[in-house]
Amino acid sequence: MRPWPAVLLALGTWPVFAQAPLELSRSNFLRMVRENHPVARQAALRTDMGDATMRSARGGFDPKADFDRTEKRFDDKNYFTLLQAGLKVPTWFGMDILAGYEDNEGQFLDPQGYTPEDGLIKAGVSVPLGQGLFIDKRRATFRKAQAYQRATEAERQTMLNKLFLEAIKDHIDWVAAYQALQVTEQAVDLAQLRFENVRGAWIGGDRPAIDTLEAFLQVQDRIMRRQSAELGLQNAALQLSNHLWDEFQRPLELLNNVIPSPQDQQLLVRVLPTDAVIQQAVEVHPDLAKASARLEQLEVERRLRTEYIKPELDVKYQWLSDGGVLVQEDRVEPLGEGYQLGVGFSMPLFLRKERGELSLAKLRRTDAELGLQRDRQVITNNVQQRLNEIATAQQQVQLGTEMVDNYTRLLAGETQLFNVGESSLFLVNGREVPLIESRIKQVALEAKLQKSYFALDHAMGILWQQE
Repeated sequence: MRPWPAVLLALGTWPVFAQAPLELSRSNFLRMVRENHPVARQAALRTDMGDATMRSARGGFDPKADFDRTEKRFDDKNYFTLLQAGLKVPTWFGMDILAGYEDNEGQFLDPQGYTPEDGLIKAGVSVPLGQGLFIDKRRATFRKAQAYQRATEAERQTMLNKLFLEAIKDHIDWVAAYQALQVTEQAVDLAQLRFENVRGAWIGGDRPAIDTLEAFLQVQDRIMRRQSAELGLQNAALQLSNHLWDEFQRPLELLNNVIPSPQDQQLLVRVLPTDAVIQQAVEVHPDLAKASARLEQLEVERRLRTEYIKPELDVKYQWLSDGGVLVQEDRVEPLGEGYQLGVGFSMPLFLRKERGELSLAKLRRTDAELGLQRDRQVITNNVQQRLNEIATAQQQVQLGTEMVDNYTRLLAGETQLFNVGESSLFLVNGREVPLIESRIKQVALEAKLQKSYFALDHAMGILWQQE
């Protein structure tokens, strides 16, 4: 964990000593969520799982060494001693490269097991000419692992998308609660100032005593509103703390003196070209990437099942040489004296199992294609819905701004009349209360617009990139 969060946050059981205001920006908040939140760590495990699966699939192409020595002795006789050592190197093209050494001896050795005095060296290849020529089980496993690795990355992005949407919404609510509190505090200050002026005017004989009571009631009303705003900020801070954890997976609680950064309190307006947004969502959405990876796995399975329809036809060739070449004996030819050739053929007569599994593979692939088309359309519609919400929210924010300006002008005019004795505190209060409510409503509208922007990023599948 970086050093700065220790200044902003503390464990819920720790006493709070710092009182100076400290700022917590959205970018720093999201950085903590990405690094330490349990869901974020779970999301990182998905990538690790994909890497582990890929590593396992690569193991299908690992060279394999084998060694076997069998000896039989009975009644003081050496029946036989058999020694086999070999190396098998699989290749991507289905061909296996073979190398080995064989040394057999004994009084009752099978004639086909005879080897030269220094043993027999073998080197060659095994090639599938029928089933397994274009794809086999190990190549299919590797291709599926590649697709699964992409699917796990997409799943990680999906989990972060959901986590970030919840965290950012709670952060916006916290910022809005802080702004609402600022509005109510300004209202309290204004009401207290007016009360002092009215009381001074009453003392000087310019105002009746009843005006001081009404001015004091306005102060009490504003204080009550401020208390409600303080409660809202406290609850919003607790809700925000649900996303805060330290590097040791201990929950953190937001300190009372932590405030939003000024940058996060500003209203940011984005220009969103509809066609480009929808096209980007279709291209990069992690849910579609995950579905595409699943479709690729099913296509690999279909190809493998198609390959199983073919007959098995394997050819194995090995070059043979006297083991004396290893010690460079003069009597031994370096190029060897012979070869070993084998051909194997196998094919079921009815292929009912193979044809049935191939049909299932095709049906599963078709089902996945239909699901991908459905998901693409759902995402397109979701993005369009978020765009509609943003357009409406922008209009409401504009109207709210105009209403605040108009209420401000009304209050200013009524205040001037009150100062010259042509109005009353009742009328001034009647102008001020709608202004306070409209400013608080404007804060809520701006928060709603900000949430709509991030909800669009979530619908597009790119919110996980947020910093």
